[in-house]
Amino acid sequence: MPITAFAVAEPRSHITRYVLRITCYVLRVTCCVLLLAACQFPGTVRPTVKVGLVAPFEGRYRYVGYDVIYAVRLALREANAAGGVGGYSVELVAYDDGADPTMAVEQARKLAVDPAVVAAIGHFREETTAAALGAYAGAGIPLVAPAVLDRALTRGEGTVYRLGPAGDALAQRLLEHVQEDLGRQAFAVVSDGGALGAALAEAAAQRQVSVLAVVSPGSTDWLPTVLTSGAHVVACDADPVTAGEVVAALREAGWEGTFLGGPELAATDFTAVAGETAEGATFVTPWPFPADVPGSADFVAAYRTVSDGVPPGPLALPAYEAAWVLLEALGRDIAAHGTPTREGVAAALPATGREGALGPIGFDAGRSWSGAPLYWYRIPTGLLR
Repeated sequence: MPITAFAVAEPRSHITRYVLRITCYVLRVTCCVLLLAACQFPGTVRPTVKVGLVAPFEGRYRYVGYDVIYAVRLALREANAAGGVGGYSVELVAYDDGADPTMAVEQARKLAVDPAVVAAIGHFREETTAAALGAYAGAGIPLVAPAVLDRALTRGEGTVYRLGPAGDALAQRLLEHVQEDLGRQAFAVVSDGGALGAALAEAAAQRQVSVLAVVSPGSTDWLPTVLTSGAHVVACDADPVTAGEVVAALREAGWEGTFLGGPELAATDFTAVAGETAEGATFVTPWPFPADVPGSADFVAAYRTVSDGVPPGPLALPAYEAAWVLLEALGRDIAAHGTPTREGVAAALPATGREGALGPIGFDAGRSWSGAPLYWYRIPTGLLR
């Protein structure tokens, strides 16, 4: 296309020449801007906002990280394929905390220094989530924690939302099982100091159930203490490997009672360590295996396309729903303010609701999804109810 020439009269003074030069420069810049604008097609470029994910991708709990990252990627892929959120593409920034509290703080700080990160999901362990709270609070980053039971985590500084109930709800259901289904009024607790063990001790006093013994699996005399207590029911609140060692030791000592627990017993580490002694162990959890959730076939199929065929585990659905809750809060923020911010997403979360695969999700005044349904499992027979 030929360049159009403009005929200009001979300037009569240096001031006129200066004005003409400026005018020509402005015309050239304007033409360049118009040409660049003409080359842009609607929808080809969207601004980007980021969501963080911190989980253990290496070490003892690496299976947790890989269970959840595919689920979060799937949610973001679906949102971006549908046009983004409020005109923005959403990018995932994932870091490994190795299930180590010190690393958890470091990774949270990495998210904090990136101004494009407006929210985060993590850390999938009680100790790492607790350690990182200060970093998120200092940066004003709202955190959705899909797999923690400690009620203190959502009562402290910062904006932390639990995708499920606190340990109190699980403790009450376990005690109902002890009393109504097993017909017992006493039990023993083996706990490494976790939230569920503490909640069980408190709830037992309220329900007038006798706690015959409360022992730490790290003590040298825990096994004889439990055996001599006469408990026919043992509730264990420990990490999956330790819980596997506890039930194996009890069975090898000839104990034939009922072994109960919480979500930690869903981990493959528990059955791998316990072996045949895990059979019959019963646990309650708000985070079911996706295959056991009605209507989840599409999610399972989509997850497997992202994970190269690996089936989703029990933390996949909570991670997926956590991502969508943040996406919906992000959409609310953009609709209200135009530009997404950490403060805007944090302000949008309390009113954000979602009808997801796990049921209608909404947060109570304690920043928990206290209405989450609970699922019973018995190893190896599967879902009880």
